[in-house]
Amino acid sequence: MTINRLTNKLKQNSVIGTLSLPMNALWIGLVTVFVSLLPVGADQSAVASSESVVELNLTLDEAIELALEHNRGLLNQRLNRETQRFSLDVAEDQYRPKFTVSSSSSHNRDDEEADVRLGAELRIATGGTIGLGVSESISGDDEKEMAPTLTFSQPLLKGGGADIDQAQLRQARLDEKSNILTFRRSVSDLVVSTISAYRALIQAFRQVEISEASLQRAQRQLEVTGALIQAGRIARREITRSEATVANRELALVRSKNSLESANYNLISTLDLDSSTRIKPQEFLSVDEIQHTEIGQIDVPEHIATALARRADYLTAEQAIESAEIDLRVAQNNKLPNLSLDFEVTRNRPAKRNDHQARLSLTIPLNDRSTKLAILRAENALIMARRNLEELRESIGIAVRRAINDVEVGSQVMVLAGEARQLAEENLTIEQNKFSQGLSSTFEVSASEDDLVSAQNSETDAIISYLNALVGLQQALGTVLDTWGIEVEEAPQ
Repeated sequence: MTINRLTNKLKQNSVIGTLSLPMNALWIGLVTVFVSLLPVGADQSAVASSESVVELNLTLDEAIELALEHNRGLLNQRLNRETQRFSLDVAEDQYRPKFTVSSSSSHNRDDEEADVRLGAELRIATGGTIGLGVSESISGDDEKEMAPTLTFSQPLLKGGGADIDQAQLRQARLDEKSNILTFRRSVSDLVVSTISAYRALIQAFRQVEISEASLQRAQRQLEVTGALIQAGRIARREITRSEATVANRELALVRSKNSLESANYNLISTLDLDSSTRIKPQEFLSVDEIQHTEIGQIDVPEHIATALARRADYLTAEQAIESAEIDLRVAQNNKLPNLSLDFEVTRNRPAKRNDHQARLSLTIPLNDRSTKLAILRAENALIMARRNLEELRESIGIAVRRAINDVEVGSQVMVLAGEARQLAEENLTIEQNKFSQGLSSTFEVSASEDDLVSAQNSETDAIISYLNALVGLQQALGTVLDTWGIEVEEAPQ
């Protein structure tokens, strides 16, 4: 479903209260008197009740799509990605030619001078630069011929060589990979949060249904108890237990409805929808449609290998090592003396010849310890990056094994919870039949009713926990986006 269709659904399902009054003095007076007689806070309640309430039917896929389109945090990160991509483009300009235009003028009592210069410069991968400049000077009314100049400069020690000169560009590319991985992880986390919030809403709806059904059974039991008392088949004191059961069921219903409201607010907060939105899930819990997982069915080593190849945090940690190695090589190179070769050729048009100039420069720092400090920092950063990668590898292995265990155990718990719920239903039916025959009491019936409600909620919790465990395994493997068919830009290899 597209966002436009979802927006139309929001409009079609909105219920807006309106009020139309004849505009005459009598009606205005009546309304004024009525409002003046309202208790404090009643006018605010009336206004609140007239606010629009939007009922929105959503499947899980539609909820995920809404989150990806509406979540403001993700929208801000998309804007950041535009800046990050442009930053890489700027870094790629390092080996593209640069053109400049400059001019200057001076004036004194005896003369006026002006100068115009056109320049082009190209940086090469060895760290050197090639420049071509053309200047034209004007002195008074005499215009001099343009003098082209070709220059070449190449560092030989510090800052020289392709490995050192391309370090900044490689760092920019690594940063872009890291930015993509971070963005993919943010999208994955948002999807997981949406799934969790949506299923929590399903769970809350199911709890309300259980509470309503339990209240109805308690009310019927109260009627049966009253009829049996009228018939003289049971003692009058049995009615007290039935009335207490009804009261407890009403209390449970109120609490479950409050939980439903909280679950709804959590979901619309994730989706960044209006607070008046009420979402109704279009997917329901069905054990028969859920694929069970047997113990030992999942290949642990294969899943760990998948996690190490797909998880964004692990790939980012690997790039951190590569970045630290680049920083160390640059720091070591900065310790070398500054030796550079410069060459310049200028065309002397009046003499019709080329003037050549070559220069070799050497600078040796004697008491600069900042380079040693930079090397020490780079070495320690590399050691820590490698340790962090090793620690992350171990934690990923633990996380994958834990997630697999949660899935396998969750599947068993779900099956057992379903069996326990069936037995609780049968037990309640037996107790109700025994009570109608005078062979049981309201205490046993109420206890059986409590057992059924607990079993139904336990089954609901088990189903939700198992489904969330499957998503948790996907998150541990780094395959959430692939599993749910969400396309996000991939980091270049």
